[in-house]
Amino acid sequence: MTTPDLIDSVKAAYAAVESNDVETYVTYFTEDAVYKVGNFDPVVGHDGIRALAAPLVDMFTSVTHDIKNFWLIDDVVICEMDITYSRKDGKVAVIPCVDIIRFSGDKVKELLAYLDPTPAFS
Repeated sequence: MTTPDLIDSVKAAYAAVESNDVETYVTYFTEDAVYKVGNFDPVVGHDGIRALAAPLVDMFTSVTHDIKNFWLIDDVVICEMDITYSRKDGKVAVIPCVDIIRFSGDKVKELLAYLDPTPAFS
């Protein structure tokens, strides 16, 4: 994939999150993708990503990504952003985040999200 294609793929995956569309979101990942968020244990594959995402869909009315910068190094996209978590109880938390996203062809092989999600859950 070209640089714009990888970045467009990342943006489309984030759009699926923002639409609470977990089924579309997992299609951006390889079957054996590693997915790690903050201090949570990593999950593997589509089923692992679904299991991690399911309680979040139930807890938040919306999750949005305010992308500040993208960098591309070979097949790795680095994305700096603020993520806004709007909970169903009305609490809103804006959390800075850096994602390191490794591709295998046109699918994400590994996503490492560096953030402290504590404010979204407290």
